[in-house]
Amino acid sequence: MTTSTAEGSRLAGYMELIRGNRNFRLLWFGQIVSLLGDWFDLIASASLVAALTGSGGAIGGLFAIRMIAPFVISPLAGVLADRVNRKYLLIATDVLRAITVLGFLLVRDAKHVWLLYVLTFIQLALSGIFFPARSAILPDIVSRRELGAANAITSATWSIMLAFGAALGGLAAGSYGIYPSFVIDSATFVASAAILWGIRMNIAPPLEGATGHSMGGAIKQYVDGLSYLRHHPDILFISMHKAMNSLFVAGVFQVVQVAIAERVFVIGEGGSTSLGLIYAAIGIGTGLGPIVARIFTGDRDRPMRFAIIVSYGLSSLGLLIIAPLFDFSSVLLGSIVRGVGAGLMWVFSTQLLLQLVPDRVRG
Repeated sequence: MTTSTAEGSRLAGYMELIRGNRNFRLLWFGQIVSLLGDWFDLIASASLVAALTGSGGAIGGLFAIRMIAPFVISPLAGVLADRVNRKYLLIATDVLRAITVLGFLLVRDAKHVWLLYVLTFIQLALSGIFFPARSAILPDIVSRRELGAANAITSATWSIMLAFGAALGGLAAGSYGIYPSFVIDSATFVASAAILWGIRMNIAPPLEGATGHSMGGAIKQYVDGLSYLRHHPDILFISMHKAMNSLFVAGVFQVVQVAIAERVFVIGEGGSTSLGLIYAAIGIGTGLGPIVARIFTGDRDRPMRFAIIVSYGLSSLGLLIIAPLFDFSSVLLGSIVRGVGAGLMWVFSTQLLLQLVPDRVRG
């Protein structure tokens, strides 16, 4: 493991971490490549459903599946992240997603949309395993002093690639068509897996030998995790922030965004360019918000909790700016403000969990 074993009171700098920690650098490079394809895929699949069906309900179904799949797989994802070598788990999910997204090339008619739904469920279920494992692996490859910087970089990268990848994906789909985006997405998963292979870890799975590899052992571990949450209500409350935001705000608004792009402010084929720009605006907000806020909060518990409270007000303000649909500029401005709120909530709730939750139930 390439980390500094000395724990100091000084917070690690971003460039210091990237330059000095090879394992984190490779994890970060893999994330950049993989996320670029992810946002190509999101814009392309939404635009494809809109083009084939012209149905708001069909588009809503796509985003519902994108939300439901990680939720359904989450019990297995957490157990796998705590029982399997996390590096190999990340590589396996990348390879499987590379194969899955190529199946989107077969969706050529409205009667094939069911196949897109099935493949989307598989892809997002695999992503639902990948992301908890990537979060759980951070304390394995960075020191505690580096953890805050690592989490901030990881989250900011998600946002930056959302802004860049969604805008680029929207422009590509609007200019050249939808199907090339799926090929690009598949290639990025392969590239990510190749990069992650270079991570050097001499770490046994956290619970290897403790509960065995039987189904009964996995179920027991999951029940133990639920028991941990029941006896630590503060951790349960922190862990629910992202889930509730995704279910009641982000998930619903994803459907609304498609309708705005497709019917109100149409730029590019089927509104794919305007949809890409909306996602890009959200990415700008989610990227800038936590980086700026961390100047004031550091990795301190109480300031991060306060930032989470502020995040709800900012998210609400962003939605209020968007709601009247005055013009596309106001939609983009509101998306940035909403993104700042979402970024604060996402980054600081994750940071608190990484700092407070023991390794045995981290996944």
